[in-house]
Amino acid sequence: MGISNSNYGGTHSVYRHPSEVADSRYRFYLNLAAADAFVATNQARWVAPFSMIRYVTGNVPAEYHRERGRSLGRTGFMKEMQNGRDKRLTMGGEVRGPAALLTLSDRFGIAVSSRIRTVVSHRNTSEATARLMLFGTQIPELRGIINESQHGMANVNGFAEMAFTFGAVLLDNDDQVWKAGLTVKRNVGFYNSHIRVDNGTHQIVRDPTQNGFQALEIERFNGKYGYTTQEAFQRASITPGWLFGKQSAGAGWGFDLGMTYEYRPDYRKYTYREKGEIRRDPTKNKYLYRISASLVDIGGVRFRNPELVNMYPVSVTNKMITYHTFLPVKQPDDVHERIVSLLDLPLSDRTTSYRSGLPAALNVSADYQYRENLYVGVLWTQSLVSPNATAMSTPSMLAVVPRWESRWAEVSMPIALQDNYSMPTIGLALRVGPVFAGTDHLGGLVNIGNPRGANLYAGAAIPLFRRGPRNPNDCYFPPQEGGYWKRWGRRR
Repeated sequence: MGISNSNYGGTHSVYRHPSEVADSRYRFYLNLAAADAFVATNQARWVAPFSMIRYVTGNVPAEYHRERGRSLGRTGFMKEMQNGRDKRLTMGGEVRGPAALLTLSDRFGIAVSSRIRTVVSHRNTSEATARLMLFGTQIPELRGIINESQHGMANVNGFAEMAFTFGAVLLDNDDQVWKAGLTVKRNVGFYNSHIRVDNGTHQIVRDPTQNGFQALEIERFNGKYGYTTQEAFQRASITPGWLFGKQSAGAGWGFDLGMTYEYRPDYRKYTYREKGEIRRDPTKNKYLYRISASLVDIGGVRFRNPELVNMYPVSVTNKMITYHTFLPVKQPDDVHERIVSLLDLPLSDRTTSYRSGLPAALNVSADYQYRENLYVGVLWTQSLVSPNATAMSTPSMLAVVPRWESRWAEVSMPIALQDNYSMPTIGLALRVGPVFAGTDHLGGLVNIGNPRGANLYAGAAIPLFRRGPRNPNDCYFPPQEGGYWKRWGRRR
């Protein structure tokens, strides 16, 4: 959020609003690389005496080393939020680049981009099932409780994206300007695993195969289970056969479409004549306020390679997961094979095709220029993905983003309601020259207020800015018969 609404966001602004590729402040912008990591949940808060970042990187104080490798729910580092409501978790990352934006003229701009997106999530999950996912079965207080009418959807998604964006100024009516943009995306899936529980009943019981341990008895499970084999990930490569052929587990197309309106009451300050044409100063932000709206990530990935794709409907009763069920497990395919065997899913029910949707969303933003270099933006993202869909999703959020920006430096502080408008956060982002770094959840990064999420991003680019008006005293000779060579001999 700290970068995407900026007039100097380059290709990062185009991901939110494709119309921003037109009338950019850049003549050419090359994103070398950018990375983003995030986690948000309504199930638990982080209560450890150190940050989540230190835990993930293994840089925890020595007295807590004994907790490494244990379930987070049993370390005491997390505090449950029990309120009887359905739970959710979104965790993942994104790598962007290379990507480039090119201004073709005062009216037209294009961008080409690439990125890898991965998300692990569960949504619409019954609290009892979410507790099981957090703690495991080795909690005595959970034993013997029959949990009925359980439901939930869990997804692991990973895909690569190549995209082309075209944008244009549709109307320049002096003080009112309309821009539009369209992005076409080629998405190639390199991994997917999902499980949906429509109706389930389970309880924790004594493990009949191992003294002193507990097992999970599944009395009922109706839903579906699908996955790609690990070979799907191993085949990933930047080759025509993988991007457009049949080597990948699946592929598909996606689209972004958006428009931007700018109100420019002082347009005369930015208007000049050059080579006989009336132009606007491309180095300046000319609006008093700007409103943008876009539909992004419309489309999906169709996984249909019969060598790599497996899909099963599930309707089973009286199954048990014991201490020995997943021993030994060394790779993802082992887990999938054990689940298929445990649930006794017949090969005759197996299909080799399913669709995984992109994280479709509506993005709306407004930006107001309070004074020179000082702006206040509003960002709204509304997810369009059903909670039970086999799809990656972007949690809905609303943010106010004050910022100070100039050509070579910028600072912003997003104030937001994230994670479906339930998690208040404050962020901080800095851009200096060709690099930027920031977080949309400063509390999660530095461990303030028992956070239930965290976020961190950074990137580097090569920016080439657009040229301003030339010397107004330069002579100009309009085109005439005879072309260049005849004009060359004219007296200056």
